Amino acid sequence: MRQTSYPSTFVYAVLFIQLFSSVQAWPLAPEPSRTANFTQCRADILNHTLAYEPYWVDIYGQRTFNQLEAVGADMGTCVAYCGSSPSAFEWSNFSPQFTGWLLPSLALLAQLPYEANGLWHNLMCLFLTVGSPPLAMYSLALTLLNSRYAKQLLDSLPTPKNIDEQLQFDELKTAVFQALRISQQEPFAIAIRSADSRVGLDLAIVRAWWRSVRESLVKSARWFTASLATQAAWAIIAFAFTWVDAFGPSKVGTNITAFGLTISLCWSWVTVIVLGWYFAGVSFSKSSITDAIEQADKMHPDAFPRLVTYKRSLHDQDRSHFALTRRIAGDVEHPGPIYNYARVLVWSHMVYYLVETIRQDTSLFRTVRDQDEEQQQGQQQQEHRHEEQQQQQEQQQQQEQQQQQEQHQQQEQQQQQEQQRRQEEEEEQQQEQRQQEQPGVQQMRWQHEQQGAHELQFLRPPATPERFHSVTSSVSYSTQPLTRSQNADVERGKDTPIVARYLWEDKGVVVQWKRDAHGRMTWAIVCATLLSLMTVGSAFGLDFVTPSIGLGCWSGGMLIYWMVSYIILVVLILAALISDLWSVRETRMLHYKMQESTVRGMSYRLMGTIAVALRLLGKLLAFLNSAWIVIHCFFGFTPFYDTCYCLTNRGTTFWLWLDGAQLRDLGNTERFWGGFASATGVTCLFFIIFMRRWTAKRL
Repeated sequence: MRQTSYPSTFVYAVLFIQLFSSVQAWPLAPEPSRTANFTQCRADILNHTLAYEPYWVDIYGQRTFNQLEAVGADMGTCVAYCGSSPSAFEWSNFSPQFTGWLLPSLALLAQLPYEANGLWHNLMCLFLTVGSPPLAMYSLALTLLNSRYAKQLLDSLPTPKNIDEQLQFDELKTAVFQALRISQQEPFAIAIRSADSRVGLDLAIVRAWWRSVRESLVKSARWFTASLATQAAWAIIAFAFTWVDAFGPSKVGTNITAFGLTISLCWSWVTVIVLGWYFAGVSFSKSSITDAIEQADKMHPDAFPRLVTYKRSLHDQDRSHFALTRRIAGDVEHPGPIYNYARVLVWSHMVYYLVETIRQDTSLFRTVRDQDEEQQQGQQQQEHRHEEQQQQQEQQQQQEQQQQQEQHQQQEQQQQQEQQRRQEEEEEQQQEQRQQEQPGVQQMRWQHEQQGAHELQFLRPPATPERFHSVTSSVSYSTQPLTRSQNADVERGKDTPIVARYLWEDKGVVVQWKRDAHGRMTWAIVCATLLSLMTVGSAFGLDFVTPSIGLGCWSGGMLIYWMVSYIILVVLILAALISDLWSVRETRMLHYKMQESTVRGMSYRLMGTIAVALRLLGKLLAFLNSAWIVIHCFFGFTPFYDTCYCLTNRGTTFWLWLDGAQLRDLGNTERFWGGFASATGVTCLFFIIFMRRWTAKRL
């Protein structure tokens, strides 16, 4: 069997290091013949050692022919005497600059909460943070403001009057708030019951589910560790030492000192972002929320409403959900705090409906004991009302019987009196008739009476008593409350988790929560802009006012990083908003069960393509910008910028040979340095103290 020899991994590593060293050595350590010695060049220009006529300038920037007044030269003179190559690389200059100015900030980046899904996504989180500090601050500010929004919604729920119930309800609100606060860094959905099956829900089960989730998340919460404290202190001390060293008598105004102070100002946002994520209370595990939800579901599967892990349905695998081979939903489905910028609307929507479900489902606020007591009280009140109604009916019947008896007695008395009166009248008439009748007639009457006959007497009908008519109207309804046995007979509803990114809703319902979300997004943009302006913007300003004053290699490189970071923020926010709009249209189609031809037209596909294209563009810019700022720092530590082109700000100004005192006085350099450094320090300190006190007081 033929054996093939392959080089070991170690050999490959050695070859790679040698190749890298040889490549790096070309710009950093050029050959002596190709390097520039600017100290010797300055002496040659002043002594006019070459045939090239030097262009001297005085302290006011005007051309002079007096050697004693010359403090600088133009780019043509510099190139003629010094050449276009940089000066020689010296490790003794590079090492202290790198370790003192850049390395503390780079080490502090390890404390960022990545918690993404895999190595590539963790690297992308790093690129997004370094490439666009405004985006990192925007996501951090949204996380804090969203937590405050969730607490305000929960605090707006009606508080029970019963002390025991109030304690149970406060415990539920605390557990819900803690879960929602940390759940921002992962996509999730909500599970609710149908309207018919919500009757009779048990608060004890719901409270136990949320308490289980809270306890699991507290164990994975991000604490202020010793490593974080050490690295944060290292970065702060390095910034302080750089500040003190930069304002030394012989260093104010020099390019190398200006660049070191610029690096400290530019990277000072790292301390704010890292400590801010700690104050926000994020989790250190990428699957902590998923694990907490699954563990709580095993213990309390019948708890509603609750959170559920976001899982793509079969409908999500449709081709219409992809554009440019990427999912249109995008970063909203990726775990990680940095992606909170894409989840703000979806998270706000879910939280709003979760709290409203708790608000509307009043049975969630009652324990089983309280429900039984209320049921018994209702039955007792109904029985009491029934007894009162029976007593009133009996009293009415007695009164009617008494009235009837009195009327009957009155009728009998009237009949007797009338009968007596008639008898008296008849007797009188009989007497009169007897007196007037003829003897024959009397004889006939006498005979008739003797035969036993009698005369019929027809009395007048008795007086009709008054009749009282009462017209009543009755409504048929049942006041019998539902019992627990009846509630138990209701079919247990199945959980209906929201697999789509949005619940379907009327336009009138979404106005309030969406307006609140847009307001929080606006404040987050303001915070991101302010932090970037006071850190990266101050670094650019300090480089710009350092002699030679103007836009050069140092200030230009910082300006590119600053502007591209804002472009990344705008591009990714637009991508998230367009993707969100696409999801709303997709949900509308699912709700109405429309045909694909009615919704998925050209505009529908174009919307998804634009969202994916903008997202890819933003991430590409983030990768390039993060690489650029590191390369820019290395260019400043090495002699790469020590060329005539950079020393004269692309030929627009002059190469100056001023000493320390002259540099401090020229253009108020020392005052500008102090102003920019103070503004950055005060701003970072303000953000740190404000976030700490704000979260401790309002969250």
